[in-house]
Amino acid sequence: MELSIGKNIQDKRKALGLTQEQLASALGVSIAAVSKWETGGACPDITLLSPLARLLDITVDDLLGFEPQLSTEQVIDFCGQCSREFEQGSFERAVALAEKYRKEYPNSALLKLRLGSVCMMHTPCARTEEEAEGLLEQAEALMRDAAKSEEVSTREAAWQSLCALLMQKGRYEDALKALEQIHQPVMDPAAMKVSVYYAMGDLGKSKQTAQYLLTNHLTACDIALNTLSNLAKKEKDYALALKMEDLSLRLFRMFDRDKLYGQNLNHYLMIAQCYAEEGKARETLDTLHDFVTCARMPLDLEAVKASPFFDSIEMREMSYSESYLNRCVCQMVRENPAFDFLKGNPEFREILEELAQLSEK
Repeated sequence: MELSIGKNIQDKRKALGLTQEQLASALGVSIAAVSKWETGGACPDITLLSPLARLLDITVDDLLGFEPQLSTEQVIDFCGQCSREFEQGSFERAVALAEKYRKEYPNSALLKLRLGSVCMMHTPCARTEEEAEGLLEQAEALMRDAAKSEEVSTREAAWQSLCALLMQKGRYEDALKALEQIHQPVMDPAAMKVSVYYAMGDLGKSKQTAQYLLTNHLTACDIALNTLSNLAKKEKDYALALKMEDLSLRLFRMFDRDKLYGQNLNHYLMIAQCYAEEGKARETLDTLHDFVTCARMPLDLEAVKASPFFDSIEMREMSYSESYLNRCVCQMVRENPAFDFLKGNPEFREILEELAQLSEK
């Protein structure tokens, strides 16, 4: 953070009705020294900070202009403001607001990480390719700064987010390099912690850790099956691609993940695309109806706690609105070239209208 000590000295001195000469005399320094402090030409010697703060009736932290560490709640609030500006206000104001918070709190790695994610998530709000590219560059810079954090969880989350961003930009070698920065133990500590907490008699902590472990492994399975499905589709082995997607859907149903908003959207979209590439209009439309049903689910982060598999998990507040997500969901179908062959189909038009109504909520 740029120290605002000079302005703080000047403002407080004037508020107390002191002249530069009086301040200099009280501290045993020259008037020229005080003048340099106030204009930013020099900083007071460290031995003078406490006497100067006492003289101005403020703390040393206030004198230096230090900001306290931001709380997670403050970070969520700031990012929520930026998200609302992107979604409901002005693109320029949203970008400026994110930059304002970055400058005000340059030492908050968590803020940079979350702001980077907000910028990345809202590239669809850009009106031109240049704006979208500029927003991704801003997101990358924020994430790279966050990756310098001494806090392990923030640092590794930043590298993970950066990997996703670099993949979006087609910089796959750089994405792999980002992943190499994440420490990978021989064994997941969470797997051992489950047993340790249980042995200690801390059953609540054991249960919560087990549920987070299950969540992580389900996510990993989903990513693996999704990749195998994409590979099969690329080779036009649609039967295998559909089998992989069916396994993902069954896995999510087995562990109640299908009860959460949006969990199966990508799977239904992939199934519909497979049928579309095979020219199977009826199957494509039926799957798109499933897609719409999934999109209609309420965005309730607490819904996960209705499941005995995840009732101890704390969900992180999302930094984007349900209406924005619904607009993105609508674009997934409306702007998908795989469904161009259905554009004259009345049933397909009804599906698009249903999705458009969701995006207007």
